[in-house]
Amino acid sequence: MKPDQPAIASLLWAAMLAGCHTPASPVHAAAAWTIEAGPPLPEPIANNAVASSRAGGRDQLFTFLGLGAAKDFRAITRHAYALDLRKGVWERLPDVPGDVGRIAATAQSVGAHIYLFGGYSVAEDGKETTHATVEVYDVAARRYSRGSETPVPVDDAVSGVWRDRLIFLIGGWSRSDNVDAVQVYDPATDKWRRATSIPGTPVFGHAGAIAGDVIVYCGGARVQAPRLPKYVANAECYRGDIDPRDPTQVAWRLIAHHPGPPRYRAAAGAIRKGGMTGVMFVGGASSPYNYNAVGYDGRPVEPLADAWIYDIHRDTWSPGPHLSVPSMDHRGLLSLGGFWWMVGGFGSGQAVSKGVTRLGSP
Repeated sequence: MKPDQPAIASLLWAAMLAGCHTPASPVHAAAAWTIEAGPPLPEPIANNAVASSRAGGRDQLFTFLGLGAAKDFRAITRHAYALDLRKGVWERLPDVPGDVGRIAATAQSVGAHIYLFGGYSVAEDGKETTHATVEVYDVAARRYSRGSETPVPVDDAVSGVWRDRLIFLIGGWSRSDNVDAVQVYDPATDKWRRATSIPGTPVFGHAGAIAGDVIVYCGGARVQAPRLPKYVANAECYRGDIDPRDPTQVAWRLIAHHPGPPRYRAAAGAIRKGGMTGVMFVGGASSPYNYNAVGYDGRPVEPLADAWIYDIHRDTWSPGPHLSVPSMDHRGLLSLGGFWWMVGGFGSGQAVSKGVTRLGSP
């Protein structure tokens, strides 16, 4: 790349953020979306914890940890990066503390801090270890501190923020099995509480988010051992209504599955569009796989391109954007600057991606 090209790219990106994108077609709900490539990551990363922040008046995307291009235990990284939307260039941050990198962690932003939960490491002999670690990243100071460890260590869990106050961890894998635990972390007190457990099949690699006072999650992998393969896709979606008077009380119920196939490690996030509030699920894979994108049946897995939106008020599903580049192995769908963002992941051919996708709707 020529020396002046990064500056030109930043100027072009600034113009895009100002709204210079193709008007959407009103013909079909999915066609109303714009799909654009954002500034690529400095390195390919999948199964990375992601978060967005507006601390200090700066709109920033963050990625922590994850899996590199080689897709083996050596490629699991502690690297972290931030993208300031005004600058349009990813900046290297201090590495996440610890002796080893992790994958399948989850991150959420509250105030001027980003909270990074769990995940798992892989040893040279293939042994996987779920971590209880909680790192707290100070956005302004650019440094980490430690929070109280997760009571039930989890990886491949769903997380979400309720009313900018509490962080929920829903289900996931804990060392030797899936768990039904719903754990609530209070950043103000650095303390944990247990909420109403999920009533459905315990899963890992599911996707979901909190929209308003409602948790929605779908998919993931359930255990079917001793039958083979050991893990299979789970075709369940659940809704949990949080009691504002006592947020540890969650009224769970099974909801209709979206019209697409069950999915594993999709990108999911809260969405507010027009008068609609809901949760959007994008991409993922129709069958579960190990961290290297090879399924538990021994077959390589390919990503999906469709998306579905659950409306929490109407209790209905509608189609979302159809990706031009299918993608899987995500830890969240980020909302920032009026758009929704996917960062990294696996593309076709089990290739770890540098890609950043920006989804926009009028």
